[in-house]
Amino acid sequence: MKKYNLLFIYLVMTMQNNICIAETNLYITTGFTSPVSDFYASVLAEAGKRLKNITINFEALPAERSLALANQGINDGDCCRIPDIMTSEYTNLEPINESFFSARFSAFTKNNNTQIKNFKDLKPYSVGTVTGWKIAVIKLKEIKPEKLHIVATPQQMLKMLEQDRLDYGVVGYLSGLHTIASLELNNIKAIEPPLVKKQLYLLLHNKHKNLIPVFENVFKKMKDDGTIDRLYKNLIKSLKH
Repeated sequence: MKKYNLLFIYLVMTMQNNICIAETNLYITTGFTSPVSDFYASVLAEAGKRLKNITINFEALPAERSLALANQGINDGDCCRIPDIMTSEYTNLEPINESFFSARFSAFTKNNNTQIKNFKDLKPYSVGTVTGWKIAVIKLKEIKPEKLHIVATPQQMLKMLEQDRLDYGVVGYLSGLHTIASLELNNIKAIEPPLVKKQLYLLLHNKHKNLIPVFENVFKKMKDDGTIDRLYKNLIKSLKH
């Protein structure tokens, strides 16, 4: 009788565990807009296909709201940030220590002047950037170009570049390509290599600490088998058409 009781308890516990795993629905948001948010969505959708018993729901929100809701545990995570900057303020968020995206801040030019290799090279010029792109704003304020224009949107900045009101514009690479395509500013190009490149990481609320190695594993496999690279190249191709 005791053996049957133990077997019954084991089966009940196993069923409960399976139910718990099956009901793991994650609500992950981002403060990024298209096209970066589109790339995040494609990566997380693929990860969701590979993760057993985990459903990933993804949505773009205003940047501060995305972080706040994730930190409060109302949502489950924020994609994607620089942990050293964010986790000191948003203390309930834990990074997935496998990055699948690097934010590239690029200089854009109309006149095919590709001699810009770093932020210091921008000093003699009239340069624009976009409020909210903190790394670019901080770096440009440090070097103090001849003229610095901090505007509200990438659209505004690139229109100024098109109108020869700027020598260079600095913004996220993908955002710049997206804006160029949408406004059909075909004579504006991004200078390679980017001025700065920073790895960003998915942050999960600490109630999901147990899922950190799970996500690290799936992101690593997606990088190793070329999936991340393929999704990124598909996005770049779509933006250049």
